[in-house]
This record gives sequence, structure tokens and C-alpha cells, in this order.
Amino acid sequence: MSQQVEALERWLGYALPAHYRRFLGDWQEGMRGEQVLLYGVESLRERNETYETQQFCPGYMTIGDDSGGRAVMLALDGGERAVYLVGHGSMQRDDFELAADDFASWLAADCPLA
Repeated sequence: MSQQVEALERWLGYALPAHYRRFLGDWQEGMRGEQVLLYGVESLRERNETYETQQFCPGYMTIGDDSGGRAVMLALDGGERAVYLVGHGSMQRDDFELAADDFASWLAADCPLA
């Protein structure tokens, strides 16, 4: 798994935040809560290429979706732990909606969207 993470980091041009890297070590792609699909390390590059995340939201990555047209976004700056939602059709930082101030607490609450 660490080779996949390292390859993803090279492609992104960023080191993944430590808290998210730890999460990936224990996570296989799947649903959390009622409707959040969190991607596994094997899908992250393909999903970020498809949604052109680097072009439209530099400094962020798509880590999942809400099964309803919105991407789940995480900052690549390890200092910011917030989770955001943004419509796939308007992938711009100005359109982000805050889902949670902290990724770990968001996970612990089973990924609420409201």
C-alpha cells in the first residue's frame, strides 16, 4: 500500500496529510454513513484525473463523493483538516461547502453531510 501512496503523492506533487495517510492504511474503498463513498488508494488518482481536481482546485484532492453529484474534498496542506463538499459541475474553491472542521471527527460521526 505504501508504494501506491508514494506513487499518488508523486503524481499530486504533494505529500498526503499524515492524518489522511493513516486513514488510507486501514481503508478499503466503500460506503460510510448513508451515502458517502470514500475512495481507496487504488481509485484516488483516476477519480482526481476524471474530475480534473488539480486544474480546478489546486491544493485539494477529491477523496470521495456523496452519491448525489458532489465531491468530498480534502486540503493537501496538512495544517488544514476540514472536509468540504463541492458539486462536480462547479469544482471551484469558491463553491466549497464545509462538511466538517476536522476529518477525524467527521469519520467518527459516520460522515454526515448536513
